[in-house]
Amino acid sequence: MKKKYQDKNIMEIFKIRSRVIELSYKSKSAHLGSSLSCVEIIYSILKKKISNFSDIIISKGHASMAYLACLENFKYIKKINSSSYLKKNSKFWGHISKKKNSRFLKFSFGSLGYGLGIASGLAYDNYIKRREDKIYCLISDGELNEGSTWESIFFVKHHKLRNLKIIVDDNKIQSFGFCKYILDINYKKTLKKLGFKVYSINGHNYKVITKIIHKNEKEPTIVFCNTVKGKGLKKIENTISSHYIPATKESLVSYEN
Repeated sequence: MKKKYQDKNIMEIFKIRSRVIELSYKSKSAHLGSSLSCVEIIYSILKKKISNFSDIIISKGHASMAYLACLENFKYIKKINSSSYLKKNSKFWGHISKKKNSRFLKFSFGSLGYGLGIASGLAYDNYIKRREDKIYCLISDGELNEGSTWESIFFVKHHKLRNLKIIVDDNKIQSFGFCKYILDINYKKTLKKLGFKVYSINGHNYKVITKIIHKNEKEPTIVFCNTVKGKGLKKIENTISSHYIPATKESLVSYEN
C-alpha cells in the first residue's frame, strides 16, 4: 500500500474505508454501500481544523460507519470495539445516534429528510447572532425527493444563509432503485434557478472536495459530489444490494490487497 499511495491523505482514506468494511463484516451491518460512497466527503469536512465551525450534520444517518470511522481517524472519538458495535449496550449504532456531551454526535439521524431542517435552523441562529461558525450538512441524493428537504432549501434561500454548505452524496441510487427511475428531475438546474451556487464535482477526490466545501461564497451553496455506491469493492459498486448486504470476509481481504 505504501508504494501505491504516497499521499498521506489517500493512505488515511484507504484505512478509513478498510475500517468501514471491517465494522460491517464483524457486526453484519447493512448500509455498506452508502457508507463507502461518502468517505472522502466526511474526511474532507473533518480534515479542516474544527475551530472555525461548530456543527456537522450527517443527515444520511445510515452512513454511520463512515462517520464513525472518520471520527476515529481524527481521534475525535476513541476507537470502537468492532466486536461490540451494534451489540446490546453499545454506544454506537447502524444509524447515527446522539451521544451525551459529544460535539460530533449531537443529533440522531436515520429517517431521511429532516437533517437539512436542523442544519438550516443552526445556520440561521449563527446568522442572527453574528457568529462566523459554519454548518456543514451532508444529505443523500434520495433526500432531494423529500418535501421537508425542499422546505429547508426555500428557507435557506430566503434568509440567504451563506454560512451553510449543503453537500449531496450523489451516488445515483436510493433505497429501492436508481434515482433517475424514481424521480428524473434536473435538480442542479432547478437549484440554479432558485439562486443557489451549484457545484458538481468528483466526490472521491478529497483535494477538490476540500477546496469547494470550505470556500467562502456570496450566495447559498449546494455541492453535488458525484460518487460510487460501494466505492472500493468492485463486486458491489453501483448496486442496490450494497445498501442491504454486509461485508463478507472475501471483501475484507480483497480490499486490503
